[in-house]
Amino acid sequence: MSNETFIYGATPTLFQRPLVRPGESIAGADIAFLGVPWRAPNPSGRSSMNYEGSLLTPTYFRTNSTSFGGYLPELDLDVFDHFKMVDLGDADIVGDMGTSLASVEKRVAEAVGAGCMMITIGGNSGVSTYPVLKAIAASAGGPTAVLNLDAHHDNERGEWEDDEPSNPRWATTWARRILTIPGVDPARYFHFGLRGALNDKETFVRFTERGVKRENILTYADLKQARKTGYDEWAEALARKIMDGASKLWICVDPDVLNVGSNPDFGDEPLGPTNEEVIELFYRVGKHAGRERLGGISFGAVPYMATSLHYCCYYFILYTLAGVAKGS
Repeated sequence: MSNETFIYGATPTLFQRPLVRPGESIAGADIAFLGVPWRAPNPSGRSSMNYEGSLLTPTYFRTNSTSFGGYLPELDLDVFDHFKMVDLGDADIVGDMGTSLASVEKRVAEAVGAGCMMITIGGNSGVSTYPVLKAIAASAGGPTAVLNLDAHHDNERGEWEDDEPSNPRWATTWARRILTIPGVDPARYFHFGLRGALNDKETFVRFTERGVKRENILTYADLKQARKTGYDEWAEALARKIMDGASKLWICVDPDVLNVGSNPDFGDEPLGPTNEEVIELFYRVGKHAGRERLGGISFGAVPYMATSLHYCCYYFILYTLAGVAKGS
């Protein structure tokens, strides 16, 4: 395993962890990071902020991480005392969708086969989500649960093979498409943070017709009630429910789930969870998943210039892993 901490020229690895190139051994690693530099076409009417430049997101995400270690004084725990992380570089993304999906799946499968929990960042949802979950579920040995944080449904009908190759529709379809991946249990799909008028009247129908439980789609109404009755207790109960009977868990974060006032560099919708609420939920989910059942956490549609959002994502990663360390 390489001890170098640089990936391309002066671009550092995530958290300055060791670099492992394609073909090198991943043996001994607990966590593997993979960049997925794919840019989706803008959906009609949507801002280009989290689409333009998303090819650059993995590079900027690495660079902004260099001042972060793994120690959390409020927990008196250093994540990297418990887990060895490596950076796998970026997946090879090309113009052909099938080839790109296969490239990501292969890299993730190699890391998962070596016993790693995955951390990935896009690029936009689709290539940075579907093949990651596919590889994790393939080796889970039982049902894989999904915790998807997104303000929007992203569940329009249609399969990726039917897309026009020059205009793939992943951004608005991927959350539905993952529900037919072998090993993924639609009844264990949880959607947190759904809200707002960019959704439509068939939002719930398109989920439930593929086997998702309506009560697992958590909107602002659920978040508002949780705040009234006690958010920490609610998050604990949700974490238990997500992991009940699941062999693996995959977490996905679209940053538009965050409340518009929770991050100075990127905001998309009001009435969402705060950074603190997401961090608390991830910590508790990590504890209940433990080392054996956390498959990974993926980030999609992260703007490359949103530095403070990147910082929040580091907290999401570190607190999830801190929970795993506490629960293992």
